[in-house]
Amino acid sequence: MNYKLGVALLIFWSLYFSAIGIAQQQNCIYTVEGRVLDVENRQPIPFVTVRLLGESKGAVTDAEGYFQVRHLCEKEFNLRFSCVGYKPIVHHHDGHHAMPTIYMATDVSQLETVVIESEGEELFFESATIDKIDSRSLAIRPASSLGEVLSEIEGVSFVAIGSNVQLPIIHGLYGNRILIVNNGVRHGFQNWGVEHAPEIDLNNVEKVAVLKGAAAVRFGPEAMGGVVLVEGNGMELSTPLSGMIKTGLESNGRGGYTAANIQYGGDRWSYHLGGGYTRLGDRHAPDYSLTNSGKEEVAVNAGVRFHFRDGDARLSYSLVDQKLAILRTSIFGNGEDLIRALDAEEPLIIQDFSYEIKPPYQSTAHHFLKAEADWNRPGGVWHLIWGGQWNARKEFDVRRNAERPVIDLELWTNDLQLEWEHVTWGPFEGAFGVQLFMQDNDNNPGTGTTPFIPNYNTNRGSVFVIETLERPHIRYELGVRGDYEVTSVRGRETNQDTFSNEYSLGNATLSFGVVKSFMDWEFRSNFGTAWRAPNVAELYSFGQTGYKLSYGLWRYQFNEDGQLQTNKILTEEDEALLPEKGYKWMNELKWDKGIHQLNISAYLNLIENFVYERPIGLTSTVRGPMPAFIYDRNDALFTGVDVTWKTSWSPKLEGVLGASYLWSRNIDKDEPLINQPPNYLRYDLSYKVWTTEKAQLILGADAQYTFRQYHAPQEVNPEDIVNGVVEINEDTPIFDFREAPDGYFLLGGSINGTWKNWTGQLSVYNALNKSYRNYLNEMRYFADEVGRNLVLNINYKF
Repeated sequence: MNYKLGVALLIFWSLYFSAIGIAQQQNCIYTVEGRVLDVENRQPIPFVTVRLLGESKGAVTDAEGYFQVRHLCEKEFNLRFSCVGYKPIVHHHDGHHAMPTIYMATDVSQLETVVIESEGEELFFESATIDKIDSRSLAIRPASSLGEVLSEIEGVSFVAIGSNVQLPIIHGLYGNRILIVNNGVRHGFQNWGVEHAPEIDLNNVEKVAVLKGAAAVRFGPEAMGGVVLVEGNGMELSTPLSGMIKTGLESNGRGGYTAANIQYGGDRWSYHLGGGYTRLGDRHAPDYSLTNSGKEEVAVNAGVRFHFRDGDARLSYSLVDQKLAILRTSIFGNGEDLIRALDAEEPLIIQDFSYEIKPPYQSTAHHFLKAEADWNRPGGVWHLIWGGQWNARKEFDVRRNAERPVIDLELWTNDLQLEWEHVTWGPFEGAFGVQLFMQDNDNNPGTGTTPFIPNYNTNRGSVFVIETLERPHIRYELGVRGDYEVTSVRGRETNQDTFSNEYSLGNATLSFGVVKSFMDWEFRSNFGTAWRAPNVAELYSFGQTGYKLSYGLWRYQFNEDGQLQTNKILTEEDEALLPEKGYKWMNELKWDKGIHQLNISAYLNLIENFVYERPIGLTSTVRGPMPAFIYDRNDALFTGVDVTWKTSWSPKLEGVLGASYLWSRNIDKDEPLINQPPNYLRYDLSYKVWTTEKAQLILGADAQYTFRQYHAPQEVNPEDIVNGVVEINEDTPIFDFREAPDGYFLLGGSINGTWKNWTGQLSVYNALNKSYRNYLNEMRYFADEVGRNLVLNINYKF
C-alpha cells in the first residue's frame, strides 16, 4: 500500500471519528422504544427502518421486532416506519404514552416488482442510479441469458458471441469492468474477453438490479462501470409450504425449459429447493439455419435458514451446468475461407436443423456454496459472509481429436466479508467493512495446445467506510476504500519453457453523492473514482480463441519496421504495469406527477490506461492467415444520456418511452473506440383488458429502433491485407474487418393472463422476421441475428 493511500485513510479516519465524537455530545436525553408486528399474523418484523421525520435519527428493529431511538431532544415527534414488502406508515408520538406497538400491513403492489432487499445496497447508494427488473420480465424469458434480460434497462446492452454467450454492457463498459454480485458474493467465472458469459440460472433469480455508477467503494475493483445485483430465494420465515412449476416453449430453436421450486418457512427456520432444465436446438435467422447454435443447461439450487434471537444464519448452494454451441461457420480452415466468410451474405456452412451440439462449443459447470450470518446488536447489524465457488470450463474446437478440449480451466474463488452497519451515531448512518478475496486458476493438462492464459493466483485485501448524513429534503453520502492485491502467474511457452512472474497493485477509491428532493422532483448526483488491475488475459493472452488469435499486452511487441512480434514474454521492465483508473460523474433527475414519470440521467466517465482488444491484421498459421487481435491501452472518454418516460394514458393503457445515447472516444489518438453500443429508441405499450381479484388479461406491444454505430472504426478488408493493398503496423488507426451494420427496427408483442394460481404468457420477438446484424455480436461477421421467435410460458403456483 503506497504512502498516498495511507495518508488518505489517516485523514478520513480522523475526520470520521471526530464527527462521531462531536455528534454524541449533544444534550438530548429522551428515548423512545417499541415493537413492530405484522398486522395479519402478529409476528415480529425484523429490519424495519425507524426514522424521525425531518431528522436523521433512527433505528432498525431487531429479530423480535423491537427498536430503540435514543438521544432525542423533544418529547413529541413523528416516526416513519418502512420495510421492504410492507406499506410505510407514520406514527405520532407525544411522549405521554407507554411503549408503542406498531402494526404494518404487506404491500402487494410493491411485491410485484423486483427491488434490492439488502440493507447495504439500498441504504448507502441512494445517490447512485439504480434500475430494477420487475418480476414479469424475469418470468417470461427464463431460458434467456442475464445479458438479454438486462438489456431492457436504458443504458444497458450486451456484447455477444452468437446466441448463447452474452455479457452485459453498462454505458460502454463490459467484462472485468462490470461486477456481478450473486447473492451478496462476487460471481467468480472466467470473466475475460467477450467469449465467456456468467453462469446465472434465471429460474433461481427473484431480484435483479443494476447500479450504474462507479461502485468500487462498496464492491471493490471491477465495479468501474457498474454492478449487477442478483438475488435468489430469500427463505422467508412464517410462510406455509409453497412452490411453483414453470414450463415454456420457444419456436426458434424448437425447445424450451421446465423448472420447479418449493419453499417453507417456520418460526425459526426455513428452506428452499429448486431446479430446472433447458434445451434448445439450432436457431434460425429469417433466411437460413444457424448451424450449431443450440444450448443445454441443468441447474439446481437449495438453501436453509435458521433464525436465532439476535440474527440469522443461512447456507445455500447452486449448480449451473451448461453446454453452449458456437456458430459452426465461425471456424474456417484457411485464409481463403476467412475472406469468403467475411464477404458472404450467408454463412458458408448451413446444415439441417439439429439438437446436437458439436465443436465449436463451451462446456461449463459452476458450483456456488455460500454461508452467512447476521447479528443484530444495539449499535447496528454485523454481517459475515463466506462464498466458495468452483468454475470448470472446457472449450472445444474443430480439429483432429475434437473430443479433447483446446482450453481446460478450473477456477477456485473464495470470498470472505465482514461488515458492520451502524444505525445512528448522531446525524450519521453508515457501514464499515473488510474483505478478503482469493482466486486460483489452473490449466488442466491434456489439451495438446499452449495454454491460452497461464495459471495464476490473485489475493486481495480491502477495507471500506461509507457514511450518510440526512437533513430535511437532502441526503449526503461519502465513502472511501483501500485495496491491495498480489497476482502470481506461471505458465509454459510454445517450446515448453516455463515462465513465472509476480506483481502487485494497490489503490484508494472515493465516492461522494447527494440526493435532493423538491416538490415533484428528485435530483441525484454521484461522483466516484474506481480502479482495476489488467486481468491475466489482457496481459498474457496467447494464441487462438474462437475464430481469431489474441495477444496480451505482455505477449507482443513491434520491431523497428512496426511489425508485430510474438516471440517474447514481457515483464514490468519492458512494459509498465499500469492500473486502469476511472472517474465517473452521474447526474439523475426524476419527475413524478402521478400519471407521468420522467427519468433523465447523464454521465461522464474518464478512464486512464483503458485496455481494449482491437484487430491488428492477419497472422500466418498452419491453417493459413487468421485474424490477429492485440490488447492495447489508451485514455478513453465515455459520455451519454439515458431517458425513460412512463405515461398512464388511461387507467388501462400505459406506455414507456426509452432512449439511450452514448459517445465514446480514444482521446490519446483522437479516434473511435471499437465495440461500443449504438444508440436506440424504443416504446412499450401495455393494455389491461380486464382485472379482477382472481384474473387479469394484459396485451403488450414493443417497438425498438437501433441506429447504425456511426462512431465505429474504419473498415479494412482482409483481402486487401493479403494482397498488400493495405499495410498494417503499430501506427495504423483502429480498424475493423467489416463496417458497422445498418440500423434496424424490431417489433414484438405479448398476451399475458392470470387465473387463480395459473399465469401464462405468449410473446413474439422480431415479429416482422427482420434480417439484421447486431454490431455488438462478433458473429455479425458471418451471419444474421435470430429471426421471429414465439415464446409460450405457463406457471402454476401452489
